[in-house]
Amino acid sequence: LAFTYTVAMNLRMAISLLLSSSSDHNNNAALRLYRPQAMFSQDLLLPPATPNAVRETNLETLRRLGHDLSLIEKGELTALDSYRLYLPVDGQRSWGYGLEAARVSTMSEVLVLFRNDEEEGIMRSLRWLPLSMLCTVKQAQLSYQVPYKGPTEEVMRAILHVFRDTVEFAADTTWSYVKRLELYHSFPFEELPTTDAVHMFRPVLFGCPAFTESRDVDITPPKSE
Repeated sequence: LAFTYTVAMNLRMAISLLLSSSSDHNNNAALRLYRPQAMFSQDLLLPPATPNAVRETNLETLRRLGHDLSLIEKGELTALDSYRLYLPVDGQRSWGYGLEAARVSTMSEVLVLFRNDEEEGIMRSLRWLPLSMLCTVKQAQLSYQVPYKGPTEEVMRAILHVFRDTVEFAADTTWSYVKRLELYHSFPFEELPTTDAVHMFRPVLFGCPAFTESRDVDITPPKSE
């Protein structure tokens, strides 16, 4: 798809930052991604830890993403029905993303870390919700007649590739759980409407200070996604 970068993608920074060659580029490009955690104190609301919850480690998240992407490439799974979810609760109706799962020893149900879409009047947030409260794209359309809003299958797949590469870095450098939450909270899903936009965001993301002080990360997009 032809993509004109001057589309109002914004990415929470002046568009010139993407084109800047100044020595401050990496620090500026961090925008809201991966600054010191204390700087998030006003707006990064971490979901409360669920008692007895067993969350994924970085390595487990990496394995899950790799497994899911393999099934997606084979046509045995779709990115949208796996990671794009709808919350149909009155007063909280929202599309969003299922980012991780956790199990609680005292419950038979799986918990999902859900990040709702940021819309006018609705702030983004992270919440642990029972899977039974959430619907896949197909379920939302069939049961609630909700028109779909959000990324295409191709865009969601491209985003998952970025997540997989990010979590590979996280596993290699022992990112904390809070750092993973910063990724989920800060990732600009709404501002990446095309696969080209996702590919152009890669060097911005991997140019942030959180990535520049460790092993090399390939910032180029895959030849086919």
